[in-house]
Amino acid sequence: MNPFKYGCVVAGENYCRRPELQRQLGELVKSGQNVVVQGPRRMGKTSLVVETVNSLRGIALLYVDLFSVKSVGDFCRKVVAATAKCGKRSFLERTAELVKSLRPVFTVDRDTGAPTISVDLKAARNVESVEEVMDMIASHSAAKRFCVVFDEFQDVLDIPEADAVLASLRSKIQFLPDTPFIFLGSVRNRMRDIFDSPRSPFFKSAISFGVERIEESAMTDFLIGRFRAGNRSIDRETVGKILATADYISGDIQELCETTWLVTGDGHRISAGDVAKGLEAVFARESRAFISTFGKLTAVQASVLKGLADPDHCKVFSGEFLETYGIRNVGSVSKALKRLIRDEIIYEFNGEYLFENPFFREWVRRR
Repeated sequence: MNPFKYGCVVAGENYCRRPELQRQLGELVKSGQNVVVQGPRRMGKTSLVVETVNSLRGIALLYVDLFSVKSVGDFCRKVVAATAKCGKRSFLERTAELVKSLRPVFTVDRDTGAPTISVDLKAARNVESVEEVMDMIASHSAAKRFCVVFDEFQDVLDIPEADAVLASLRSKIQFLPDTPFIFLGSVRNRMRDIFDSPRSPFFKSAISFGVERIEESAMTDFLIGRFRAGNRSIDRETVGKILATADYISGDIQELCETTWLVTGDGHRISAGDVAKGLEAVFARESRAFISTFGKLTAVQASVLKGLADPDHCKVFSGEFLETYGIRNVGSVSKALKRLIRDEIIYEFNGEYLFENPFFREWVRRR
């Protein structure tokens, strides 16, 4: 069985522990502090949060995935369903009683077969419904201490009444000082709109907690162990090749390891050539999306992207860069960079322009 997991929340032996980050986050949670977890995509933020909260005594995890919420009804349905999973039958019945105006009905979870609760989307139509589900959390928290995790929180902005919903959430959360809330999101600019804009109800409402690239030594030891569990062996130098190719991003590292494991056999010693084959397997899976993304770029955007993909590229605003990639002026480069950032193809970090997807960078580099 392939020992590598990605694209989901991982735990146990599939999780590469980050003791110091877990300690720091755990202290914030225990003190009741609200936290917004920041960091690049696929950095293992959700797994870190879930692993941390589950390790704390006396605190129960209430995890709500807000991905693709488009209405107040979507929001209420997801919160109520997630809350219902936190207890036994009596807890479900109390949850239903607390949101009775939303016309709750008992259903069966399609994935687990466990009983849960759904609400009538027609009944959950306005901001008062949001207030009702938050009051439900407050009522439960009086008897059982929760840490509430709102994942993909930026998708709340897609609700037509987003401003009112955010204001309502903030007004309720501030009166729950013993219930820590953790906010995660995969779209950095939209999360900044919520937590860094003075116009937002959530401005300065949570401590920023950064999750950056995992320590090389810890990840190296973890990967060697996982390959061993999958009846393969690998040396530290070859692991270094994987880490560099995947830009030290946890989810991408796991994906490249997964494909590398697939292209090799039992008892095999993984080489740099095997990693290259694993990367080609990633390209085969994602080439359609890569071709589509690249095909939508203007000539200048494509040239800038090719320049950024070159590991030896000169400074992006230099005359040499302009000459090498056939770009007329610095203004064109600046405009292209803004568009590439807006479209989440690249992002700026400490003065550098980095690819959101390191495999797309490798694909562009080979064109």
